[in-house]
Amino acid sequence: MKGIAGIVYPDVYQVDHLIFPMLDVIQDNPNTQRDVHSFNNIQIGVSESKLAFNEKKTIVCGFHGNIFNARELYQNLINSGHHLASNNHAEILVHAYELWGHKFLEKIDGDFSIVILDPSKERILLARDRIGKYPLYWFHDNNHFIFGSQLKALLSTGVIPQAPAADALATYFYFGFMPQDITPIKKVNKLLPGHFLQYNFNQSKTIEPFWSYSSFFEQQIRKHNNTIAKDLDQLLITSTKKRLPEGNDIGCLISGGLGSATAAYYTKKVSGNRNIQSFSLGFKEHNEEDVEVANAVSNCLGINNQSCLITKDNFLKNIVQIVWHLDEPVADPNIVATWSLADLASKNVNNVFSGMGSDELLAGHNRYTKQEQQVGYLTRLLQVPKPIINQFLVPLINKAHKPFALRLLKQLRTNPWQFDYLTQNSLFEDRILKKVAPKLSGLFDPEVFLHKFHNLSRIKSTLASFMYFDVKTRLADCYILQYERLMQANGLVWNSPFLDQQLIEFLASLADPEQLDADETAKFLKTLMKDVFPKSIVERQKVTRPHLLSDWIEHPSILEVFQNLRYGTLVETGIISEEWLEKVLTSKEERKRSFRYLWSILILEIWFQLFINQPITYTHPKISIQELLVK
Repeated sequence: MKGIAGIVYPDVYQVDHLIFPMLDVIQDNPNTQRDVHSFNNIQIGVSESKLAFNEKKTIVCGFHGNIFNARELYQNLINSGHHLASNNHAEILVHAYELWGHKFLEKIDGDFSIVILDPSKERILLARDRIGKYPLYWFHDNNHFIFGSQLKALLSTGVIPQAPAADALATYFYFGFMPQDITPIKKVNKLLPGHFLQYNFNQSKTIEPFWSYSSFFEQQIRKHNNTIAKDLDQLLITSTKKRLPEGNDIGCLISGGLGSATAAYYTKKVSGNRNIQSFSLGFKEHNEEDVEVANAVSNCLGINNQSCLITKDNFLKNIVQIVWHLDEPVADPNIVATWSLADLASKNVNNVFSGMGSDELLAGHNRYTKQEQQVGYLTRLLQVPKPIINQFLVPLINKAHKPFALRLLKQLRTNPWQFDYLTQNSLFEDRILKKVAPKLSGLFDPEVFLHKFHNLSRIKSTLASFMYFDVKTRLADCYILQYERLMQANGLVWNSPFLDQQLIEFLASLADPEQLDADETAKFLKTLMKDVFPKSIVERQKVTRPHLLSDWIEHPSILEVFQNLRYGTLVETGIISEEWLEKVLTSKEERKRSFRYLWSILILEIWFQLFINQPITYTHPKISIQELLVK
């Protein structure tokens, strides 16, 4: 696997070459190519690629990703008097930095994680792409500054204690993943998408954005649906072309949704006569119809589709390896499908395209519709003008029930619709978490979390604010994370034409309604694809499956794994209530009803066993879930 890493030691006398175990972990193979540069008490390195230098060898760049406008940047640099030995992306970037400083980030069109070491200005620059395809972790204390593409790479140094962060665990149980800059390890952070971190040799640092997604919502351009469809068509053609690899067979991951069907259509359209294959996957007896639709999409496009179904017998076969490669706990059962899909595709192609991002950017999810939004009584109350609430309602309610009055005052600072959206899509409600993990209850406050999104006020449409929030959290930290990690772990290069800067900016600038009816989801895509696919595919709605796989817990081998949670680290340390777990696991109805809770606990238990309970190893563990939990 590819990635970047680096470490700043306390002084030159304490340099310990910890960069090498970091790169070994990132590569998941100690024999793979790597490149390391040292300067005084600083080491930076890259795996499966080479570092690049400016002409004077005074600035060095490490890079992971793709730059889609590399030719344009290269020509601009040549015209500005720079001499480049090649058009290597890392070399282009180091010269771009030399010419424009950190402003060069605004000129890049691509997906990336970057490190620039500039001793002349006594600084290190770290940057992460706009949408967050490539994670970048960092740690800073009084002695070390450490960064890397993988969390386990930082832990492999032995400098950072393998200690879980309680507030992060509470956040995980709320969302089912670790959003924004949060990580499960104390004092380790993620660099936010679209941001750069500047570490100065005097140990000071700053973090700033180089791109603002929210600014594009201010434009609110109004166009006819057909005009939008034409613009979207051109953007998807351009986006797909720039991501198309040279000289390799190409695969399309088709899920049964309109987004993946659209991505497959444009991949086929711009690829000429190249061999295109498609791959689809489902859970037996749960979403087999998705595979049937994927076959229909492939037939429409004249593409050969390979599919398979995950069964109860092989459901947990690779779960330990999956959690290892994810780096962070992700409580989405579809991580199993993502892994199996990557494994299936990797046997046939090197590059794959998917429709990732289409639902969040084009309102394709049913959760955005008013049919699925449950407006709480407090939200209705907060529709009353604020002066009336402050002057009359709060004093009145305060006499009857002071805690509710305080809650009302607190929520006056928060958009009630956004708060309801957040709570309705949470994994654990606080009242349930109090029973399941009482030590974590109250450590995550959704209202406080919402206030982290300072630019939400720029977005006038309630619907648009939901999509904006999902792009900044769920899309980057749950969906993109699992696809990029698990595809790369299987040797695949993965892209989505929807995750394109120009396309994202265009869609954000379109005016959105306040609310959405169920038949209005993904309306721009439907307009675009109505003459490509039959109505049964174009008008097919996303199905919300809150109880996906819940009946599988009764399968003997699966139930045995969940029963072993009673003796795991989470119970032993008091993070999970033994009493609650015992009660749920002894009742068939409770097991089925609580499957998603139990699944999130299982994933966290596996993560603890791999990342907390033992030293980080250089390669993924070759061990079954049963062996891991009972050892």
